[in-house]
Amino acid sequence: MDIHLAADLALFISIAIVGWLIKFYLPGYMGEKGKNLATKEDIAEITKKIEQVKVEYAKQLELYKSGIWKTQQRYLQMQEVERLKVEAFKKAVVDVAKITDIINIYQIHSSNSEMNAAIAQMAHDKENEALEKASWDMHLEHKDKAAKLYSDFRGLIVELGGTFALFSVYFQPALTESLHRILTMAHGAAELKMSCAEFSERLKTEYSKGHDLNKSRQIVGEHYDTLWDVKPITAESNRFFQLMRDHINLTDNE
Repeated sequence: MDIHLAADLALFISIAIVGWLIKFYLPGYMGEKGKNLATKEDIAEITKKIEQVKVEYAKQLELYKSGIWKTQQRYLQMQEVERLKVEAFKKAVVDVAKITDIINIYQIHSSNSEMNAAIAQMAHDKENEALEKASWDMHLEHKDKAAKLYSDFRGLIVELGGTFALFSVYFQPALTESLHRILTMAHGAAELKMSCAEFSERLKTEYSKGHDLNKSRQIVGEHYDTLWDVKPITAESNRFFQLMRDHINLTDNE
């Protein structure tokens, strides 16, 4: 065979083989490459969407947690307000009842202190040493008790002032107004209605009428009672308690 013919034949066969490969193999190969590329792009898009969902979920979770926290804080705040209101109610009931008793007992000891001081002065003028000493000792005893009660009264007034502040924030105006009236009346009620000089003058006047010392003392004491009357502050305290009961009933109904 001619060498050139053999070379041409080999070239033809090579071209045929390459053509066959191009026709049958390359399209499949390119298809697979395309599939692989599409798969990678799909995965990237899916991954991106998953990340977006995760970010959005994280945001929603934080909002949910924040909402729960705010709800808890509001609930705790409401609990604290209710606790303060209950404590204010309890304290008001106890303190208002207590202040009326303190003032009443304070007036008894305070007036007896001044009464005995006046009697001691009368006994001194008459040179009755035994009566003077006994009366002066009673004066000091009542004076000490009155001083202790007045100290308690001042402390109670301060506490009721704090309770009044809470009432002005949380409760009906009628309750606040009533408590304010009680505080004002308490200050006036705790004042001594007669001085030692007035006790002495009245005692001497009654004694000069022929009454003995005990009778004179009784008459002066009765006069003092007309100057000091516990009824007004007691009545206002009862009104305050009734307003509190009405408020509680109204709150329960609501």
